[in-house]
Amino acid sequence: MTDARRRRTGEALGFWLLLAPSLLLLVLVFARTVAGVVRMSFNGWTPPSFYVEDVVLDHYVRLATDPLIREAAFNTVVLAFQAALTSVVLAYVMTLIVWLRPKRFRLTVIGLMLCPLLASEISIIFGWWLVLPRNGLLSYMLVGSGLVSEKINLLYTEFAAFLGLVYAILPYSFFILLSVMDRQDRLLIEASADLGASPLSTFREVVLPLTWRGVVLAFSQALIWAFGIYATPSALGPDTLWTMGQRIQEEMIGRANWPLASAIAVAMIAAIALLLVVMRTVEPKERTA
Repeated sequence: MTDARRRRTGEALGFWLLLAPSLLLLVLVFARTVAGVVRMSFNGWTPPSFYVEDVVLDHYVRLATDPLIREAAFNTVVLAFQAALTSVVLAYVMTLIVWLRPKRFRLTVIGLMLCPLLASEISIIFGWWLVLPRNGLLSYMLVGSGLVSEKINLLYTEFAAFLGLVYAILPYSFFILLSVMDRQDRLLIEASADLGASPLSTFREVVLPLTWRGVVLAFSQALIWAFGIYATPSALGPDTLWTMGQRIQEEMIGRANWPLASAIAVAMIAAIALLLVVMRTVEPKERTA
């Protein structure tokens, strides 16, 4: 064995040794739990029991035929896609400003973006309950600024659910994009300007190609987070806005139909896995500097 091959073998072995504790934790906690959920999804259900030991496909057939589940799946996909796209656009603009600004401004914005991550989802929901109602802070601000003549109620609307989701996933998009932009050389922007390119041309020809991989990664992660969040749409949105997370909660707790709830969860896991595969295929192959 040559020295180069021996060195590569040692590096690979060291990599897997460092990764082994995390892989073991995933197998013992996550994989075991998912396997239990998959097995539960094939059980039968006869009220009032939670499940009946069996191997049936009834619950997966219901996923494709039940209009309520199809509507919840549609609402989940649309709401998650809108929230993820909005969060990536906002995060990209904020990250670009932070990346080009002095260090003091950068630390201030990073501190603000950390705030949603330091509070629980329930605390954030209570905060929106103080802002969005007819007598809430936002309504008074709009009336005081003259933008509207009467108080408005945004709570328990689809916009409130959308706003809550964007607020929850925006920090993740921001920090992913910031980590990608920090790897780039800002002198490239100055070089582009010295060569006569306009700011728009510099952004289109220099900045965006260098950070496109981060945009794809941030969007995929934001979409996954938006798929999994169910308390925010449930607490801020209208009663008619059902998502897959709410359907799981209803079947598991409200109707005690554990197999159907497990089948919905398995379908969501499969959808997220498929999303990751698709995002991996469209992700730019070149690496950033």
